[in-house]
Amino acid sequence: MVEWAVDQAVHGDLNISRPANYLGTGSDAYTPQGLFPPVSLTGGGTVPAQVMLGILAQESNFKQASWHSVPGDGGNPLLGDYYGNKDSIHNYPNGGVADCGYGIAQVTSGMNEAKPDPYEPTQAYAVATDYAANIAAGLQILSKTWNQLKDLGMNVNTGNPAYIENWMMALWAYNSGVYTDASQNGGHVGLGWFNNPANPNYPADRAPFLRDSYDDAAHPANWPYEEKIMGWIESPQMTYNSKPSYALPQFPTGGLSPAGKLNLNTDYRAYCDSSNDCDSGAASGTDPCPAENETCWYHGSVEWGAGSDSTNGSTENLVTSLGSGEPGINRQYTAGPCNNAPSGLLVDDLPDPNDNTQGCRESRHIDGKFNLQLGDNFTYDRSDGTWRATGDIAPIDLHQLGAGYDGHAWFTHGYAGGSGEAGDLWHKVTATWAPNPSLMSDPGTTGLLYDIWVHLPNHGAQGVVPYSVHVGDNTAGATATRTCSINQASKSNGNDVWVELGTVRMWQGGNLQTDNTSRSDYTGDQDIAYDAVVFTPTTTASSTGVCFHDAMP
Repeated sequence: MVEWAVDQAVHGDLNISRPANYLGTGSDAYTPQGLFPPVSLTGGGTVPAQVMLGILAQESNFKQASWHSVPGDGGNPLLGDYYGNKDSIHNYPNGGVADCGYGIAQVTSGMNEAKPDPYEPTQAYAVATDYAANIAAGLQILSKTWNQLKDLGMNVNTGNPAYIENWMMALWAYNSGVYTDASQNGGHVGLGWFNNPANPNYPADRAPFLRDSYDDAAHPANWPYEEKIMGWIESPQMTYNSKPSYALPQFPTGGLSPAGKLNLNTDYRAYCDSSNDCDSGAASGTDPCPAENETCWYHGSVEWGAGSDSTNGSTENLVTSLGSGEPGINRQYTAGPCNNAPSGLLVDDLPDPNDNTQGCRESRHIDGKFNLQLGDNFTYDRSDGTWRATGDIAPIDLHQLGAGYDGHAWFTHGYAGGSGEAGDLWHKVTATWAPNPSLMSDPGTTGLLYDIWVHLPNHGAQGVVPYSVHVGDNTAGATATRTCSINQASKSNGNDVWVELGTVRMWQGGNLQTDNTSRSDYTGDQDIAYDAVVFTPTTTASSTGVCFHDAMP
């Protein structure tokens, strides 16, 4: 699907129609390149498909949704340090340093509403939720960087965009931007020092990224951004089924052979001359631009004899036909069931169960309310010995999946419970399923029997989870709470299942509740899923439920 979208986008053909409210966003109808039209390259030509594919490999591992989502599944958008907490589920959010990079191309421009020129809502929703629109937006950014460099008279080799090697500086700019305003920074313009191959942050004796071994990906900080992209072009990432994620380009030697190579310059001082106060003759291991400021910005051209014809430059290799239809989703798991709930009072985990990514449309009335309470009031901070509010921590490790009943479920992880220093309540997420009180018995009555069913998704459900039934308001002195623990992993066993807890007598205000901190043996690794629940009115106690068989409160 991604390769199809890239092949179409680089040739201005990514015009698949997205209907209004696509993926439940509430947005208007659009086409990806209607929202983000292709940018004509200065001097003509197009972006080679493999250049854009290399960017997507580096930026996201080909993921539009969070890494918590498996291939073919929906989930929260992939966000680059959205909370500004160094991507840690244990650190408090710091909005002032948050990164608004979204999705497969990690589109940042236009996604921060506090900065100039934010995207319109339909554009922003599409960048966050639609891989094809995200690719179109990323392609716009890359094309603009090419044109900015052209405006500054900066070229790689012949400057012909048809050859992949000629995109080195545009890739550099995709990551760190181009400084174009000569009225600022003492008139210095061009590309920043961080990604300059001459920067001593990168070993001077390094081989091209991934050329010798995929182990290079275990320590990517040894290469500047643009070299990593070239590595992913030359050595494609593998999918979960051990197949290349995308096609190789046409190499100048070797054609489409895996043994083919890009014609890369390994003279890492090539972007180092008097124009940026960089001493190309500085001793190996020393800093050739010790000022480490804007005077080190590179604003020249570079030539190593590549990218002028097919004998010394690599070109794109399209594998999908232009104008072809979008490939179908290839799911790793079977899509979650729609409308297969037991009879009774259905309480779904979305306010509107139709707002899901699987196209499910709930045919039944929702007879109650689902609620998530995030964090406990206060918990003990071991780092400084103080008590702090926890409500800001819990959402960081709360995730959505396009799985489960009607195509949506929540999940978090189990953390050892307790109180004070012994307990981890920072990440507490409490789920409550409550039938509408008007459908339940008044407190003065004998109550009604309900057979309680819990839905578990085919993935995202692993821990042993205690479910507590709060029976509601009654005047009979009935026990207020009953608890039933189930092993979500063994019950679901990789399938979507309804699990019968058993029968309980309930009154108005009754509900089912669980959380991810109620056990002392949680380690922070077990997935805890929250999906739909059904309360089925009955006149006899269940004999098949996991826990409750006696019909007592």
